[in-house]
Amino acid sequence: MAQAFSISSITSALMRRFWMIFLITVVGTVAAVLFALSRPAIYEATAVIQIEMAQVEENLAVPGSATRTSGAETRLKLIEQKLMSRDSLIDVIEKFDLFSGDPAMSMAQKVALFRDVAQIQELIDPEMAWRPNVQPSGLIITVRMEDPDVAADVANDLLSRVLIEGKSRRSGRAARTLAFFESEETRVSGEIAKLEEELATYKTDNQASLPANLVTQQGQLTRLKENLLEVEQKLIELQTQSDRIRAEDMARQTSLLRQQKLLLEERIAIIDAALRAAPEVERQLSAMERTLGQLQDELRVITARRTEAAMNQQLESQNQFERFEVLETAIAPEYPVSSGRRKLAAAGAMGSLMLAVGLALSLEFMNAGIRTAAQLEAELNIRPVVVIPNLDRQKSRRRRRLVWVVALGAAFTGLALLLKGRAQDLADVLNIFRRTPRTQRG
Repeated sequence: MAQAFSISSITSALMRRFWMIFLITVVGTVAAVLFALSRPAIYEATAVIQIEMAQVEENLAVPGSATRTSGAETRLKLIEQKLMSRDSLIDVIEKFDLFSGDPAMSMAQKVALFRDVAQIQELIDPEMAWRPNVQPSGLIITVRMEDPDVAADVANDLLSRVLIEGKSRRSGRAARTLAFFESEETRVSGEIAKLEEELATYKTDNQASLPANLVTQQGQLTRLKENLLEVEQKLIELQTQSDRIRAEDMARQTSLLRQQKLLLEERIAIIDAALRAAPEVERQLSAMERTLGQLQDELRVITARRTEAAMNQQLESQNQFERFEVLETAIAPEYPVSSGRRKLAAAGAMGSLMLAVGLALSLEFMNAGIRTAAQLEAELNIRPVVVIPNLDRQKSRRRRRLVWVVALGAAFTGLALLLKGRAQDLADVLNIFRRTPRTQRG
């Protein structure tokens, strides 16, 4: 029947089922409100930390040092990870005895729940958010708990932990850096001293084969060979004059010349050995000098870094680097922020109304019939001759009214009994549909 789906027919159907729609909507709304009230109120406490920029840039602390990207963002990530680690969260949970209402809840479940209710958010300028190395200007620590005082205490405890961790991490990093470069400087200096001693000993042991002495050795070898040749010539001349020299003189001169020849040959052999060893000596000497040069270059770099680390530690001791400042401490909130109650109540009321309307239309169209003359004419194209009104007896009307009154009275009586003694919940009912003030975040 097309006419049954017209606006006028739907309106008439809803008017006929008005009391049923009203009763279902009221009962559903009150049930939704009671369910919303059964959920605990959540209070949000917020603490804000401001990050003060470095008054003296770290890469300008030492003249000539290379430019480096600030590691403030990395330090913030490390602090957040340390703060939200399992051991740190267990310490906070045990300190404030959180989530103790459920004895069956394990510590792992408490840690997971605490990570959901506690958040650390970085404050970043929206205009600079596109930059990959943008430095946050602050941190917002948010804690949501059922108890406002506990929420504020936990937020302030996390705030103090961030400050302590930031200070210790920064100062500890500077001290560790300085200690590392000092130890490296000591190690490299010791290696240089040891290598210099070895190099001096090697030069002393192989002085004849040093590259600087090769020319001298070559000249000396030439002179020794000339002297040897002269000695051999003298021996030959002495042999030719043996008939004119006495035997004693001949033997004495021959013995002297042969001793000279032996000494010259020994000296020549020594110089020949030194010249043959010269290439290997030069190779070993070059390797040792090259190693010494590398160690000296390394020492210069380490010395520069140690000086920079000492300057960084001095700046840290004077609070010249970026530091954390408390901008706002957490205070106990006055109003809950759990908008779920308001949403649940509104959704329950809307759902009850839609259910009531749908049920009324379903009942109406399941019992479809022609109820008016206009509907008859539209459906069958027949104009009725006479319309007999519904002559309902007064007694029947009274009986139906009494049934509705009793049903409504019973419903409101039951709801009143459910709400009895819950004055605070009744106040919360009013607050559900009232906009609570929102605190502005820094």
